[in-house]
Amino acid sequence: MQTPLHPSLTLFRDQFPLLNSRVYLANCSQTPLAEPVRAALAEGIRSWQEEGMDWERWMAEVERARESFASLLGTTPANIAVGSSVSQLASSVASALVAHAPRQRILSSVLDFPGVAHAWLATRAYGWQVEIVETDEAGLVSLDRFASASGPEVALLSAPHVVYTNGALLDLVRLADLAHAYGSLLFVDAYQSIGTLPIDVEACDIDFLAAGVLKYLCGTAGIAFLYVHPRVQERLQPTVTGWFGRRNPFAFEPRQLDYADSAARFDLGTPPVLNAYAARAGIELVRAADPAAIRERLLQLSTLAMERSARLGLTLSGPREASAGGATTAIDAGSPERAHQLESALRQRSIMVSARGRLLRLAPHGFTQEEEVITALETIARLLRAA
Repeated sequence: MQTPLHPSLTLFRDQFPLLNSRVYLANCSQTPLAEPVRAALAEGIRSWQEEGMDWERWMAEVERARESFASLLGTTPANIAVGSSVSQLASSVASALVAHAPRQRILSSVLDFPGVAHAWLATRAYGWQVEIVETDEAGLVSLDRFASASGPEVALLSAPHVVYTNGALLDLVRLADLAHAYGSLLFVDAYQSIGTLPIDVEACDIDFLAAGVLKYLCGTAGIAFLYVHPRVQERLQPTVTGWFGRRNPFAFEPRQLDYADSAARFDLGTPPVLNAYAARAGIELVRAADPAAIRERLLQLSTLAMERSARLGLTLSGPREASAGGATTAIDAGSPERAHQLESALRQRSIMVSARGRLLRLAPHGFTQEEEVITALETIARLLRAA
């Protein structure tokens, strides 16, 4: 017997017209367009078309997006920076560390998304050491592996909340405790988790958390956010900076570099206005659906996917229990070429999934029906048998 959607998730599903014609399991890459997000973008375009220039309104929309993201994390807007991508925001953090941190070692892992890992690797040009922790036989990095590599010389420990390839979920509280035991800062990439489960950055005692909105927050590319703990803000001055990182951007003072007294010191240039319209609408849509209800639904779907995959003879990569993972169930297709062939073949059958390397990722959202997951898995099994 299938479990029906929670009422808030039924309303959530109704906002995505594409779900009427597609089995959509590519949310780890990009969610379908929701009607409130389309309407928000249309309003931004209408303002541009009819007013030509309305910076006061546009900047207010950017601040509304900042406020929505802050509310999602249980913090205040003063602790949130607005950028164009997680890669850019990580680079800003790296620039601040290089300029000011007395320690010169960063601890990362092969689980980090390359855009984040590359920001840390770039510090090697300034004499920094970057250690990349490898996975174990199961394709995971345990807390013990991070602990073995940690030490008092580490300035920053970087980890994803949910791994982009196989969906493994890391414990933020234990990571923060580990980093802080050595006086290190913790940077969390939450791109693959935010919107799928509740996150309270203050309760977890995280130093940095970055995420964009095009995945489970139902927005678009070109805008991202960075949480910066208040105890860190005053200590760091990014050299990757811009005019919106100032106390008063509109003072137009080229002779003075005064950093904002908040996380906005990590803001850069002119903010992505249209993307902010989409971001705010998408975040509010997810907040209304309730991340706790979304998490409960995804646990049901992950359990179903794992059980049905075993029955169909599919090989999974990553966690073997739903509670140890995020939204993604990763199927080992055998090779990168085969994974991408399967993605294409499924798209032709109106089933949307996302390949990464040799893994085929099935990433439902809170709006996903159980029969959609079953349909996708059975189709994958048939395609693999026919190969």
